[in-house]
Amino acid sequence: MASLLIKKAYLHKPNAFKNTVAIISNATRNHWNYQYKPGQYPKTPEEREAAAKKYGLTIEEYQPYPEDMGYGDYPKLPDIGADSKDPHYPYDNPELKRNFNEPFHAIAELIGEDRYDISMKPRIPVWQQWSWFFGVIGGFFGIFYYLEDYKFGRPVTAKQYPQDGPHYLFNAN
Repeated sequence: MASLLIKKAYLHKPNAFKNTVAIISNATRNHWNYQYKPGQYPKTPEEREAAAKKYGLTIEEYQPYPEDMGYGDYPKLPDIGADSKDPHYPYDNPELKRNFNEPFHAIAELIGEDRYDISMKPRIPVWQQWSWFFGVIGGFFGIFYYLEDYKFGRPVTAKQYPQDGPHYLFNAN
């Protein structure tokens, strides 16, 4: 019965079967789940309350991203990288420093423990890092420019021209 339906669908619309297989394989391969998609942006207080409950947050904690960013009702979580979280806290999943049912950050793929820590305060300020960088590059360029006329080594023989007479070639034959 199922094979007859598949055969009929394939003969009727050949691309429909291919598209269905592509969607299923893509969802399986990339572990996509329809429940991962956020809902519509909450416009009323009731929708905000329902979205906060959906993500396990209180109404005071729940703050969605701006509507034009396209994240829907997904909560705007604080920008704390995994490397800045307490390493001694008893997490449910200590490898990722996460608790069960805790929402992911919208840019979690960028701020993991082995990636950029968005909440880290650098030991040396960024303006000082850039000034050191440009100072070193500028110093090397200045030394190069100043010493451009003073080549290393000196020529040993005078340049040979055809009108100056016979010249010797150092060939084996």
